[in-house]
Amino acid sequence: MPAAASSRQPGAKLRFSGAEAQWLLAEERRWLAEAMAVRPARPWLWLVPGPCTGADQALLPSRRGMLLHECEGGYAGALRCGLPLPLANDCLGDVVLQHPASDDAWALLEECTRVLVDGGRLWLFLVNPWSPFRLRRPRDLPAPAHGPWLQRLRALGLQADPLQFIGPRWRLAGTGGTRASRLPLRAACVIVAEKRGLAPVAPAPLAWRRGAAPAA
Repeated sequence: MPAAASSRQPGAKLRFSGAEAQWLLAEERRWLAEAMAVRPARPWLWLVPGPCTGADQALLPSRRGMLLHECEGGYAGALRCGLPLPLANDCLGDVVLQHPASDDAWALLEECTRVLVDGGRLWLFLVNPWSPFRLRRPRDLPAPAHGPWLQRLRALGLQADPLQFIGPRWRLAGTGGTRASRLPLRAACVIVAEKRGLAPVAPAPLAWRRGAAPAA
């Protein structure tokens, strides 16, 4: 008898279920809370792999926003929804994606671009496949290549900054805080992409000659 079909993403129980993975998620939230503290006070959306703990909730920005986590068939948290997101166009200043599932990556990025205002930022966190930290729990930490994600962002018109790396290199202790680095040995990779609107094109100036009458 064939197995019943399920809407759950394959391997969802293994995604960020261990202590090392949960520690890394909290480290990312701590780093991002500091980075977003200097951003304009605009609404934000934060999508995480699993429910946040009380300690993680305290790391979120104090300004208004919506926190959602992955669940079977979509997202839950502040509300229960799927794609497309029940949000208006150009309504958010920041969208945070912490290790999104790759099955609906293109549709998710399209939705994030739609809801961002001009000048808004998309913060994308991925596990760094080059870090020795991933060797501690390889099945628990899916590490997709960042190249296809960058290509998708650029195809949608987002301008991506150079890659940043945060987290430990190997052990949880002695990581040197949450300071970002350009060295590709840290546990997590951060892509920051900005949505930029098209500037209006000014009309070409008219060439005037001395004594000439203006054109009608």
